[in-house]
Amino acid sequence: MDEYYYSGSSFYDEADGDVRSAFSDVSEAVSSHPDRVSLRARRYGQWWRVTGINPDCPDKEHAAQQLRHDYTIMAPLHQPALPRLVAMIETPLLDGEAVIEEWIDGTTLVYFLKTNPDDNVRAELLDQLLDALEYCHGKGIAHGHLSTDNLLVAAQGHSLKLTGMTCGDETKADVKALADIIEALQPNVLSSVARQCRQERLTTVEQVQRAIATRRSSSRWRMPLIIAAMITIIAAAAFWGGHRQAIQNDKVMTDSLPLPAIYFSDTISLNTGGDNGLQTYWSTVTHAMLFYYNWQGDLSQDISEDVAVDLGLSVLWAPFNVGCTDGDVNHLGGYCTWCDTLGVGIFRPAEEQWPASRPLVDIAGTDHDPVRRLWDSNWRMPTARELQELHDCCVWTLVRQRGLPLGYLLKGPNGNSIFLPMAGYREKNSECEIGLIGSYWSSSPVTGINRCVYAMRLDTTIVTATDTVPLGFARSIRPVLDRLPRSQQ
Repeated sequence: MDEYYYSGSSFYDEADGDVRSAFSDVSEAVSSHPDRVSLRARRYGQWWRVTGINPDCPDKEHAAQQLRHDYTIMAPLHQPALPRLVAMIETPLLDGEAVIEEWIDGTTLVYFLKTNPDDNVRAELLDQLLDALEYCHGKGIAHGHLSTDNLLVAAQGHSLKLTGMTCGDETKADVKALADIIEALQPNVLSSVARQCRQERLTTVEQVQRAIATRRSSSRWRMPLIIAAMITIIAAAAFWGGHRQAIQNDKVMTDSLPLPAIYFSDTISLNTGGDNGLQTYWSTVTHAMLFYYNWQGDLSQDISEDVAVDLGLSVLWAPFNVGCTDGDVNHLGGYCTWCDTLGVGIFRPAEEQWPASRPLVDIAGTDHDPVRRLWDSNWRMPTARELQELHDCCVWTLVRQRGLPLGYLLKGPNGNSIFLPMAGYREKNSECEIGLIGSYWSSSPVTGINRCVYAMRLDTTIVTATDTVPLGFARSIRPVLDRLPRSQQ
């Protein structure tokens, strides 16, 4: 396989030689929460919203717990209308931990409507809002403070963003609050739908969407629909006549792919596949690498301590993840739940692994440490402190290697290095975000948040060693070795 490396990172600039770049160009930003304060700051060439606890908050401990609770719920969410939360870290800008999220360059919906946008833009914004609420409600999360002041319209593209979420569970309250927003966006066409929301005759987002679709269809002229239908039929007939053979070829290729989607034969070419179930496909249209991962290996391995890498830190690091061998150090490996001492990586409810009545403790090197059971000798999980040391003391360079997911090359203080791939994670029995993020367990539970554990999360934008992950997920593990056996320390 033709392989190459280059640095394409916005996280690390080789010119400054220091991964710990500081925030700059800091200014105050509006916060919709009375116990929180927000700043706008630049870091790694991008603008971010940094949100922490208001110094005047009367109960800072409770406010900090609520901030971490909201981050834990919001960080795994991925929907175009939801701001992307990338990390929760301690920063000198604010007292205590702060949430880092993407900065939305735009204005509130109430001010945007004063520009008199046309009906199509108004309808598009309403549909974006309903799609976002449907996504959140499907996960049992309500906005809690839905209003035109908590909806931002981006300066470009007329994309909507929900802000000011309190992550409650009163989804019916969100639907009732939709009444004012619907009337603001489409007062003439949808006034009856807004009235039904206010009277609680519509109680779910799905009901609102159906009611809106009915009202919109009844208000349109029939002739444009007939003309559009005729054009569609003609276009479909032309496509079918001109591409019958191509579609037959597509089916042959699609049936040979393990990917759950249709890819046309003239836009997708099969690349050489990797070992351990990793197969790659290259799109000549989007110029994107597609990954399919079906790991069927055995997590249990006899790994020699001689392969440990000395980075000049407090512990020695394994050169590959649990599930790999020394023959495939850049592959993804397998996934483990936090205290999965069976080492099979198969989803089991968290209560079966660690009863809810038992307080979480640090499991590094104990009988509950999956590395201690899966790898022989003295290998163990890293603690949160050791992950933080890896984050703070190494130089991180983003690496692209053809045929494999993205990853970071970490160079230690002594010049030695290891590679951390963005291996994704497993949610129940589904692999997620392979090639997009990496998520690595620590052995340390989070103080103050029930049944959550610290993990290192990495993507192409930012790396944090203090991500909080519930027990139910399966993540990668990068084992460590103590410099001396604990019996000799």
